[in-house]
Amino acid sequence: MIRVLVVEDEKIARKGLIITTPWERWGLEVIAEASNGKEGLALANKLNPDIIMTDIRMPIMDGLDMIEALSQTGESIFIVMSAFSEFEYAKKALQYGAVDYLIKPFSDEQLNDALVKAVDNVKALQTLKRQQTVTRNDMLNTMDRYLSKSKRSQHLKIIAALDYIHEHYAKEVSISNCCDILDVSESSLSRLFRSETSFSFHEYLTIYRIKIACELLLDPNLMIYEVAKCVGYRDQRYFSVVFKKYMGMTPNHYKEVYQ
Repeated sequence: MIRVLVVEDEKIARKGLIITTPWERWGLEVIAEASNGKEGLALANKLNPDIIMTDIRMPIMDGLDMIEALSQTGESIFIVMSAFSEFEYAKKALQYGAVDYLIKPFSDEQLNDALVKAVDNVKALQTLKRQQTVTRNDMLNTMDRYLSKSKRSQHLKIIAALDYIHEHYAKEVSISNCCDILDVSESSLSRLFRSETSFSFHEYLTIYRIKIACELLLDPNLMIYEVAKCVGYRDQRYFSVVFKKYMGMTPNHYKEVYQ
């Protein structure tokens, strides 16, 4: 089972989420709960949960400070829940590696989408982490095999979407821009992309970028911030967080091990 930690200061909201959510539907189990970021940080360091669902505004330590602390050492996937829709909150949460930002009160469908994203990220991380003890070539071959599932699609829109990612991954790629080019609605492409590839558009883009980054990091003449820019990340810190989540090591460590 994939293990979940819930961090929420409002007891009724926390208990309601834990009790009413059919966690087993996604192969999840709640292993602990916390009422503030400090408690959440301690439990996360002790239990190493796969997924952490957290509120933002909490006493003692807020959710963003907890996520920032854990993003330096842990490998948990974060889902942020908040009654506040401020852009800066969402931006900071995503920079620290959160896979989704849910505005309270959120619907069952929104919760489902967030949990599916988180589970997909956990499974991708588990698959790639198993390759850490093997050679770099074996690791890259595993990523190729993992991405190759997407190449089986014969749907013209998906083939075009994959081509778009492969050609523009170094830029600010978004599913909305891709939809404009393909003349298809975002909701339609999102459903079709997952159905045909088993990934969301963003998940495939991220894994493809990390694969390219693995190759570029072997160049001793490239600094990590340059590699980050080459694969579409303007923020080196965010790039490092994402890289570690998928590869189980920081870009610096990867260079030391494989260069």
